[in-house]
Amino acid sequence: MSKEFWSAVKGSGVGTIIGAGFGLATLGTIGFDRMTFFEGLLLLGCGMFGGFLFGSLIGSTGAFRRDIDEEPAKALGAHPKLTGAA
Repeated sequence: MSKEFWSAVKGSGVGTIIGAGFGLATLGTIGFDRMTFFEGLLLLGCGMFGGFLFGSLIGSTGAFRRDIDEEPAKALGAHPKLTGAA
């Protein structure tokens, strides 16, 4: 499996957790006394599904992925291609 696939899987998992938190916060704000149990589950499910889609999109593009081949800078804040800076 490719790196993009596994990044999308990991991103969708994190997005689902964030979506569930968003759905629970929305339910807490609206209150359970104004809706039925089915409506609450539907709102929570829609939040989780949205987080899943957004997380897989961000994960597949590799926005937060760092390649292992990159060499870290020798000194903190030093750029490796800077030469002759005064």
